[in-house]
Amino acid sequence: MTLDTTSLTRRALLLSGAALGAGILAGCTSALRQDSSSPVPMGSASNPAETPINGVRAQGDRYGVGLYNTQQVADELVWIDQNVQPLKGGEQKRVLITGSTAGAGQLAAAYLLKRGHTVVAHARNKQRAADVRRDLPGLEDVVVGDLLDLEQTRALAGHINALGGFDAIIHNAGEYGLSDRELLNSNSLSPYLLTALVTPPQQLSYLSSDLHLGGSLKLNEVRSGNGIGYGDSKLHMAMIAMAAARVWPDRQVNAVAPGWIPTLMGFHNGNTSTPDSLRDGYMTQVWLAEGIEPGSDVTGGFLFHQQVETRVNELVHDTQAQGQLLAAYAERTGVAFPA
Repeated sequence: MTLDTTSLTRRALLLSGAALGAGILAGCTSALRQDSSSPVPMGSASNPAETPINGVRAQGDRYGVGLYNTQQVADELVWIDQNVQPLKGGEQKRVLITGSTAGAGQLAAAYLLKRGHTVVAHARNKQRAADVRRDLPGLEDVVVGDLLDLEQTRALAGHINALGGFDAIIHNAGEYGLSDRELLNSNSLSPYLLTALVTPPQQLSYLSSDLHLGGSLKLNEVRSGNGIGYGDSKLHMAMIAMAAARVWPDRQVNAVAPGWIPTLMGFHNGNTSTPDSLRDGYMTQVWLAEGIEPGSDVTGGFLFHQQVETRVNELVHDTQAQGQLLAAYAERTGVAFPA
């Protein structure tokens, strides 16, 4: 199948910024610029009745403005709750989303819930699990595991498998601004382990970033755990997706760049505006998960806002490099990629 490709204006901005040392472009989940697709700010959401879950009470107001979400994300969650209608005539899906307690992951979870799908969220700890249960009371379950800790990631894979099969898994979790070892664990090794250890669903989406363009393979660094940057880790994420698409041709697997959108990660470096639409930043994941619109059956692609990107790091589709990366992962973790 053939899809339209995006213009290079956004990519040109990113490349220009990279030439200036653009650490400010936190490309996986980001911050504010209101446009025609953004909701009118609605203020703080009201809190539903709360009871402690496993002895932990949700923190702050509903949607956690200033704690784990921006006002823009909270407003979008309110918009979803008030405007999104159940899907009629389509197949209801069971979806797991990692890193879904805030930002784009939480927005995708909220939208899919309102459409009538079954959603399992993922939180790094019991506190964040309590927060997302309060924010999205329709969740089927919340699995807990900190992806900075590979032993917790391995245990998380077991918890996910114990819940039974999923139609789609969205690998949304990711970190920015941490140490190289932490970035490697959360953004590279953990997605690999979850891919290798969790029973594969029919569809997989991996959240990458435009900053993968400046990333390098860094096989020795993968083995040692030192010297990995954010762009490297997001290149790895895209390469995991392309390798999985190649190894599992009967499954639908894609990498997705959500853009620079208004989440706390996007404001990490103190900026107060971003160039991309918040809604567009999570709707590609929803579009793929539902799989009912033209073009949403694409596989083996690197997508931005429901369109295939043509300008990606050459390593993304390099099958030899993919094999080298998978071998380095297997050496580091002791877990081979399943055939």
